Amino acid sequence: MNWYVLYTVHYKTKKVISHLNRYNDIIAFMPEYELCQRKTKEIIVKPMFHNYVFVKTHRNQNEFNDFLLSLNDEKKGIIKQLRKEESTALTLKEVEFFETILDEQFVVRLSHGYQEDGLTRVVDGPLKSLEEHIVKVNKNKQCAYLDLYFFDRSICMGIEI
Repeated sequence: MNWYVLYTVHYKTKKVISHLNRYNDIIAFMPEYELCQRKTKEIIVKPMFHNYVFVKTHRNQNEFNDFLLSLNDEKKGIIKQLRKEESTALTLKEVEFFETILDEQFVVRLSHGYQEDGLTRVVDGPLKSLEEHIVKVNKNKQCAYLDLYFFDRSICMGIEI
């Protein structure tokens, strides 16, 4: 299955996802992550990448390009496909990463951990397998920043310390 990424107008992102999901061979979603509000301990869900719609489909690059061109009103809100060289499909390594951290609702669940001797130790959650990639933890926002980048954007995931 190929994964593509579309950049959208902020207030039309959910509408674009809804339109694309009407097609049987397309799964469109916006990856999100859980955060724990420090004061209220309430768990909230935020987008990992604002304005980005991920699309999973069996269509190859040319078929997907033709599909996007064939959209009429449904295309409103899509600014462009994100590209790497010749292809907009994610690499196998990127797909494996997202399949590892996202659950079936395309949400990165909250991890739990503690800090010891300046290092962050993860007890459970998707960050457990990525512990060595944590470069910074913001205790106020309850999130961990990784040394992994996606389209030149740092990846942030929720962790309760």
